Amino acid sequence: MKFDILIAGVGGQGVVLASRLLATAAMDAGLHVTTAETIGMAQREGSVTSHVRIGDEVCGSLIPSGNADLVIGLEPAEAARNIHFLGMNGSIVVNEHAVMPSVNGSVKYDPDQVLEFLKSNCQDIISIDFTQLAKQAGTYRAANVAMLAAASGADLIPFPPGDMWNVLEKMVPEKYRDVNRRAFDMALEKVSGIKNPEQAIDI
Repeated sequence: MKFDILIAGVGGQGVVLASRLLATAAMDAGLHVTTAETIGMAQREGSVTSHVRIGDEVCGSLIPSGNADLVIGLEPAEAARNIHFLGMNGSIVVNEHAVMPSVNGSVKYDPDQVLEFLKSNCQDIISIDFTQLAKQAGTYRAANVAMLAAASGADLIPFPPGDMWNVLEKMVPEKYRDVNRRAFDMALEKVSGIKNPEQAIDI
């Protein structure tokens, strides 16, 4: 068994926490897992990527280009920047909420255009404004948790929702547990009935 997940976002979105949650879920299931992060200028909303490689057939911590089974993009441009990691039959879960660059430049960032690019390059994609969903649950900071719930609920990761929540319950501080549970359940409801999606899901 081998399963590779690439998580991409910007500093402050919880990329590293998401990778640790997935790694813990893998270890709890008795699976071998390796992780590696590239955090760069994370505190300045710079690019952050995390590689999560699960299974005994894994060789090395970094996912080779074209081998990821799933790309989780906490920000559209970062998902597009890392799409070269996606395997031929891979899937994408992307947060539609864009983090606009803090520097001025001649190139305009059009999130809708980026999302269309992602959808045209991946048949199996879940595209939701997870930040807005998390805000409705109580805090935008739970967007990463909502995305893991959506991936689990749509069978895009090898852990069912119950197992993922068990990990979250252990790792999330008690004072934040209720709001994260709400975000988790709301994301599950969004993807309810979707198993191995064959087309873009835009909610």
